[in-house]
Amino acid sequence: RFGDIGCAVGSWIRLGCKDERLRESDFIGIEIARALYQICLQRKENKEFANPFVFFAQKNAVEGLCFEANSMNTVHTGSLTHEIESYGNRADLLKFIQNRYDELVLGGVWINRDVVGPSDKAKIVLLWLNDQDGQPDSGENLLAHPQSKELLKATSTFGRFLRFAREFRAAEGDGIHFEWAEKDGKRFAKMTLADAMEFISKKDYADNWHSEMHERFCFWNYDDWVRELQAVGFVLDAASHAYPNPWLIDNRYKGTVALYEETAEGLVEMAFPETHMLMVAVRRD
Repeated sequence: RFGDIGCAVGSWIRLGCKDERLRESDFIGIEIARALYQICLQRKENKEFANPFVFFAQKNAVEGLCFEANSMNTVHTGSLTHEIESYGNRADLLKFIQNRYDELVLGGVWINRDVVGPSDKAKIVLLWLNDQDGQPDSGENLLAHPQSKELLKATSTFGRFLRFAREFRAAEGDGIHFEWAEKDGKRFAKMTLADAMEFISKKDYADNWHSEMHERFCFWNYDDWVRELQAVGFVLDAASHAYPNPWLIDNRYKGTVALYEETAEGLVEMAFPETHMLMVAVRRD
């Protein structure tokens, strides 16, 4: 029995159904959004899933168990857990972790793919921001602006940072903290590595900027995740790891931002840290 929580339109299940090793398995998709849930049902009606044992349910995964206790062999979540922390609270996330443990049979696996904070998240760094790759920040409120996406895309990285510093988690009252620093004739934003990565990881989300301003990615690093999973009884499979996304680094980060640390010899450019994780958590008892 395979469960996909936050299954969207069922794409992960559709791929799993193509695996001949799983042809006798049940696949159960959980989706809270009514529109996406309806698409899943329509895709099933259209016979888009190779396996006939595919089912969908509309449920809120934060409120309780999505499946019966001790019933699932595998539960999958993708890009979901950071939203629970961001739109709910820490207690909601800890409850979510416990619920996934309770749903699994002995030897069952929870596969969790998501963004993650850097290992040295409290480290103080200097963030260089390109101010020549677009227009200055207009300073205007773009929430109701008909061309907000176009204006954001035309704004320089430095300009986007100024907007980010004003808007990120402003409604929640826990945004980023920084100060300006002049080094070697250049201007840097001085802050923790976690806060720097909050901006770097979201600076290109012009199409859904306003929703991303509520979402925190770097609240836990990989070690934090390991600690919390082990606290409820999970054992981490060797496949679990955190990693920087090379495509993002090559196509979104390089040339627009750079991270530096201050040393006795002067400024030293840093490699971009982990941005994503794969957690394969096994229930052993």
